[in-house]
Amino acid sequence: MTSSDDHDTQHADRRGSIVHDLYIDFLGSLVPGLFTIVLATAVLALSGRALCESLCAVALPQVAMQAAAQGSGIVSDLQSIGLGPYGTAVVVLVLAYVLGSVFYRQDPKIPDHRSARWIWRNTLSKEDRARLAVQPTSETAEDVTPYDAQFPYFFLHEYLRGRGLDHLARWVPWTGEDRDTWKYRTKMYINILKVRLQFLVPEKCKDIVRNEAHVRLATSLWHATKWLLMACAIGSLMAVFAIVWSMRLRPAASYIPVLAFDALILGVALLLKARIERFIHYLRVREIVYVLETAYFAELNGIDLHHGDLLHAGS
Repeated sequence: MTSSDDHDTQHADRRGSIVHDLYIDFLGSLVPGLFTIVLATAVLALSGRALCESLCAVALPQVAMQAAAQGSGIVSDLQSIGLGPYGTAVVVLVLAYVLGSVFYRQDPKIPDHRSARWIWRNTLSKEDRARLAVQPTSETAEDVTPYDAQFPYFFLHEYLRGRGLDHLARWVPWTGEDRDTWKYRTKMYINILKVRLQFLVPEKCKDIVRNEAHVRLATSLWHATKWLLMACAIGSLMAVFAIVWSMRLRPAASYIPVLAFDALILGVALLLKARIERFIHYLRVREIVYVLETAYFAELNGIDLHHGDLLHAGS
């Protein structure tokens, strides 16, 4: 291989790495942050304005009339301090990325455990339960615990064998049935395989990157819904108070749509949270399968991943 070919390969690898980072950051940080910022701001701004209007209408009627005549609003306020539409968009994107980065760093174990527990409870057949990646590690337990659902799962070997993927099961150096092998179960095992695949065959890791980004998106959105639920609860309280307070002067029908909007966003957040808990465990298991299959097929085609130094226990 010539030096020119080496240069082109290195350039392609750097470009692929940049695309990989941007893709994961976009789905794992920016999208959940933007989702939260937009909806939470809409809820709190509408409810806060309704509350202020109702308070002023009762306590300071002259001020309320002047404000209505002048037409104050969020957009006009932002324009008055010099941000404008483009400046506002930049600020929102920056805040969304920062907030999304907080969600990105949150522990995925909590939604993963809830998802695995839901799957366990809805799998009634004893034979089907024996093929799950997450099972109770205690013989006396009837439900899975957060300890049982630790990634990459105690019963991953049984999960793969139960689905006829024996060639992948041999890559897992621990089994759920043998407690002596549990000391080899670590998420670093999967991460090291990812690093080696990215180094040796980065062009074959597109599906791995896509799966990781989807897992990050689902995890970040699950944590984002908790913030959104809190914003909806605060907004609903403000809207209710605005309705009750404004009844002193006139019917408060004008604020009922604000309360309805808060309730709508609350319902969307609850539905999204529940739906994520139905499938996020499947996404994490699929991520492992893709990593193992890519590693297996790479070695089958002559790519040496030095897999032997990762296997401490036989299957």
